[in-house]
Amino acid sequence: MEKIMVAIDSQKMNHKTIGFACFLTRLTQSKLTGIFVEQPVMEEEIIYKQSARGTEVESIGIISSRNDEINELIRDEYINLFRELTQEEKVEANIHLDQGLPVEEVIAESRFADVLIVDPATSFSDIRENPLSGFVKNILHDAECPVIISPENFEGIDNIIFCYDGSKSSVFAIKQFSHLFPQLKSRIVKILCLKNEEELGRDEVRRLTEWLKYHYNNNVEWIIPQPATKASLFDYIIDKQDDFIVMGHYGKGMLVSFFKKESEKTAALPIFVSHV
Repeated sequence: MEKIMVAIDSQKMNHKTIGFACFLTRLTQSKLTGIFVEQPVMEEEIIYKQSARGTEVESIGIISSRNDEINELIRDEYINLFRELTQEEKVEANIHLDQGLPVEEVIAESRFADVLIVDPATSFSDIRENPLSGFVKNILHDAECPVIISPENFEGIDNIIFCYDGSKSSVFAIKQFSHLFPQLKSRIVKILCLKNEEELGRDEVRRLTEWLKYHYNNNVEWIIPQPATKASLFDYIIDKQDDFIVMGHYGKGMLVSFFKKESEKTAALPIFVSHV
């Protein structure tokens, strides 16, 4: 892996997300790009139209990329702080300033990245949202590279938990993660299976276990919650620490429940989400 991107609200940068991004950048000996995103300002334009009935006034909303001086000062302060933090972490970093529509800009940037890191609470809405914001949900749906949701508190990675439901998407996520992070080959690997035990074929277990043993040094542990439901998956993950969760596209629906206000504890874990 060579290029890691982190999406940053130019008016509200999360220092912990930057610290986590620096950790992964050092781990993989990659380069970090900070994407500072600005919310366009909606302004009102008054248009005067002449007609047979006289002068008519029409008001329309237009998008302006201009920022007031206060927003510019805040943005520049965060950019300078980003530079300072990455220099302290001895991470080679670049900065992009995107002033278009936030979701569209970040998705466009993701096409040319190996991994995109986002803070789950990043939001450009004036409405109070759940810990997993609408902005991040849109990024998860349309991003053109794997997305990592940064943890609230991070101390290290001891275990990797691969969520598996038998779909090609879940296997694709496992492969992408393993190829992107070969530096984690010495970590403990666990497969959290979402299929019922009677549905899980012996050959299926053998093939996936064998593949993982080529990429990881430790034995592979299979965990089959009973019953195999979203609730049991949540119950298993909620108390984990120092784990890295890996999900395919099927996992995105579960993320919504993970990040409800009553379950904010799961935000302590980094979550890798990828889809075919």
